[in-house]
Amino acid sequence: MESIAIRGIIVHPTRLETIAKRFQIDRTLWFAMSARAWQAISGPLTIVFLVRALTLGEQGVYYVLASVMSIQLFFELGLLNVLISQSGHLASDIASNRPHAKQRMSQLISVAGRWFLGASMLYALAAIGFGWRTLVDKASSDDWKTPLVCLSIVAAGSVALAPRLAILEGAGYRASVYKVRFFQMLLGTLAVWSTLLMGFKLWALVFSSFVQFLCSFLATFVFYRAFFDSLTNANGNREPNATVEEESGLKWFSEVFPLQWRVALTSMAYHIATQFFTVILVWHHGEEAAGRLGMTMSIVVAIQGMAITFIQTKFSLVSNLHGAGDREGAGELWRRSALISSGLLVTALLSVLAVVWLLPMAGRGWEDRFIEPWQIVILAVGCLANHGVALQSFYVLSRKGRPFLAACLVGFGATAIFVWFGGARWGATGIVTGYALGMLGVTLPLHSLSYWLYRAKK
Repeated sequence: MESIAIRGIIVHPTRLETIAKRFQIDRTLWFAMSARAWQAISGPLTIVFLVRALTLGEQGVYYVLASVMSIQLFFELGLLNVLISQSGHLASDIASNRPHAKQRMSQLISVAGRWFLGASMLYALAAIGFGWRTLVDKASSDDWKTPLVCLSIVAAGSVALAPRLAILEGAGYRASVYKVRFFQMLLGTLAVWSTLLMGFKLWALVFSSFVQFLCSFLATFVFYRAFFDSLTNANGNREPNATVEEESGLKWFSEVFPLQWRVALTSMAYHIATQFFTVILVWHHGEEAAGRLGMTMSIVVAIQGMAITFIQTKFSLVSNLHGAGDREGAGELWRRSALISSGLLVTALLSVLAVVWLLPMAGRGWEDRFIEPWQIVILAVGCLANHGVALQSFYVLSRKGRPFLAACLVGFGATAIFVWFGGARWGATGIVTGYALGMLGVTLPLHSLSYWLYRAKK
């Protein structure tokens, strides 16, 4: 960081400011990493609460319900990252006072809101149906039925609000959005703890999901309502005699949809390949096997989220830079962020491996709640390959580039086959091996080839 002059006085940056610049630390990243730090700190405590409150079988049902809720990706269809990218470019247009920029942003909010409202309704029905089908013949009791229905409805509310937060982030309110997500993480975890302490068991997921929905609602309809109202007013103030062509409004099916459907297909393929580990084990090997892998995956997914957060907090900023034509600045920011993100992932995975390896020394039997350390090593290989694919995908999307559809469908499709077949045949070992083989041996090489061909052309 260079020295600056204020009223003739030379002001030198502090050591902390220099470190912050080197590691790409800003207010947005502070909130994002605070959320992940809280997740890392609270995660072991949550595991203790779960171990004390639930049997191993109930633990399996708990993580199956969490997996069922993740099918919302099928209904989001990858549109959230598209919205961040689109609103990032439109925010650059608004800052440059380009004609009709505010009107186009308003149309983006309106169409995305209608799309996700319909998707949230379908999601609620699908989550209830899929969860019921998964657990009705496998769970040892019926305690999951009412929590499943309530959880599906509450989570559907969060799906309906998701596009407003995504557009808010892309429009420049990055720190505000990640502040909301921090409080969602914090209050959601406290809701889980308090519910488990009161003996409500599976209802912990319902109360946690409700807290997260409430945070999203307050953010978009109370705290940042002025932003959306200003764009609504802009959309209403059209020239009285202007034609559609003169207005140059947002053309969803020509500007957004060509990118969206590609992202949707890749998201669906990814979801099938990576998000049904516990469901596969419940179907073929029972609740207890699902509970072990589910608890392990809860930690690994948190670590992956921490690493990818470093990239996500820079995504809208990189989109803004590309929208302004500063490709060199965008590329430099992205390379530094990718390097730091990958380093965090490797360090955290090694730490988890060490902890699980040493658990038998505690003499509490907690190691029985996780998969074996050597299985975690194989799982970590797949996670690293997955992270590499994510880094490439985010960069391409920040440039409004289209996803590498063929590479993703072939790679994720192969991974899904390996995971589902391996899980049915060999349980957790088959799942983690299939995941690592598919991601490292097929998906990452194909995606990397497409990525370098894209960079060579652009």
